[in-house]
Amino acid sequence: MREHGYNAGADVEKYQTFGGGRKGQAWCSWFVTWVLRQAGLLTPKFGRARDWFDKRHTVWAGGRQIAGRPPPQKGDLVGYTWGKPQIAHVGILLLWGVSPMAKTDEGNTSGGKQERDGEGVFVNWRLKSQISAVANVVDDPSYTTPKPVPK
Repeated sequence: MREHGYNAGADVEKYQTFGGGRKGQAWCSWFVTWVLRQAGLLTPKFGRARDWFDKRHTVWAGGRQIAGRPPPQKGDLVGYTWGKPQIAHVGILLLWGVSPMAKTDEGNTSGGKQERDGEGVFVNWRLKSQISAVANVVDDPSYTTPKPVPK
């Protein structure tokens, strides 16, 4: 999926509208919300990427796993600061293994470039050292709903 203009296009506007946003706004977080809802997780509709990374859900930060928390797993969320003081971009973790790389699916990104605003939805290979935090939303029973939200 690609943008058509800056933070614009039919698919982009679908994510923005679904999440409660407006045309032209950054949409990485609303893309995450839409994907998780399609998977049957009743997650909040966060418009800001940083809102996903609260103390309850963060399992990995500062380059290491948080004690007593599960390791990052498929379906968790990855957050990036890109040099900013707070999380500025969010994506979905697809693969986290022993390698220094993680595979992610991200909206409003540029296919592996370190940018907050991008040109579409891409699967990226990121160095784990680029990831500021990982949040576990998959194992939260309050996020489970019996069936996916209709498209």
